[in-house]
Amino acid sequence: MSSEAIAARRAAALSPLGIALLCGLVLLLEGYDLTAIAYTVPSLADAWHLKPAAFTLAQTGGSVGMLLGALGFGLLGDRLPRRATITAAVAVFGFFTLCCAFAAAPTQLAGLRFLTGLGLGGGIPLAIALASDHAHIGQQGRLVILMSMGVSIGNTLGGLVAARLVGFGWQWVFVVGGAVPLLLCVVLALRLPPGGAPASRHNPVVALWQPPFTGQTALLWAMNFLNLLGNYLILLWLPAILHLAGVSPQRAILGGTAYALGSIVGALATAPLVDRFGPERVLWRGLAIGALAVLLVGWLAPGFGFLLLLVLLAGTGIGGCQHGINSLSGRVYPPAIRATGAGWALGAGRVGMIIGPALGGILLALGVGGRGIFLLATIPALGTTLSMAALGRMRRRLAAA
Repeated sequence: MSSEAIAARRAAALSPLGIALLCGLVLLLEGYDLTAIAYTVPSLADAWHLKPAAFTLAQTGGSVGMLLGALGFGLLGDRLPRRATITAAVAVFGFFTLCCAFAAAPTQLAGLRFLTGLGLGGGIPLAIALASDHAHIGQQGRLVILMSMGVSIGNTLGGLVAARLVGFGWQWVFVVGGAVPLLLCVVLALRLPPGGAPASRHNPVVALWQPPFTGQTALLWAMNFLNLLGNYLILLWLPAILHLAGVSPQRAILGGTAYALGSIVGALATAPLVDRFGPERVLWRGLAIGALAVLLVGWLAPGFGFLLLLVLLAGTGIGGCQHGINSLSGRVYPPAIRATGAGWALGAGRVGMIIGPALGGILLALGVGGRGIFLLATIPALGTTLSMAALGRMRRRLAAA
């Protein structure tokens, strides 16, 4: 029996939950690598004797790469076997994360983060498509949200691990973040199902904008853009903002970790409810809680302990509900255009990820404090909440029709 046949038989034994767990592990490592730059900025700023704003290009470079990666790998996922495309995406972000450990200047780090982002951008849409393809009817929303929670777990573990590793040198944050995904590639090649969804006869991007998907696509793109803008404005700059306020690098990392931990809490809270009550009804309420918490951080200027609590609630609403927004792409689109639909919706979100960190760097350079940044972050949070409520009304009308 050929090695390909053996791999196919092993992969065939995987249950939908097993496939989702493997995809969730991909997203866990992606979450670690995604925020590795944020957790190393305080130490890099001290080591290279630079201000945190000097790393704005490195922050945004990864987001630009993720935009292109989401668009490109999303299309490939509907044209090529999804096992091959997701394995390639993991290999790309693992290799270039490892290379970041050898950067010697902010410009070099920015270029490597861009290349890392190409692989990171493909992980989420391909994982959503794979998990949605194999999920049992009535369990798709719950399964994809729990799988997507891997990103937040990776963000949280990244903070806890980085807080230890930076004591040995900032390079070790990237060494660990690059080596483990490269090892995972072997497991993915052997265990994931080899096939993919039937290719669409038409251009899958054009199909996203044809009835009955037109309005749903517009709202999905708007929600991804707004929510990821606010998400990464807070997540990627919070450690640096706290450090500038006089907090040690280790405690500053804990602030970012609290936000990521809130994302896990939000996913666990919404996952059991979305298939029962409808995702939009559950998610707009969670998003509203997150928007209120962000507003209170900027309005009240709380002490460190109360700040951590509010940041946790903000992550619960804004970060946690992003997993539900991801699951909607798997629910709205059929298998033939599912990877493209998820990838291009996240591509719109990646534009927000570019603008969010860039806006944070500009505001810090202009001397705007943490309170002002959080007050501004309330605007996209509120816009996401209203867009989710509008999508719920639209989908109920379509179902009734």
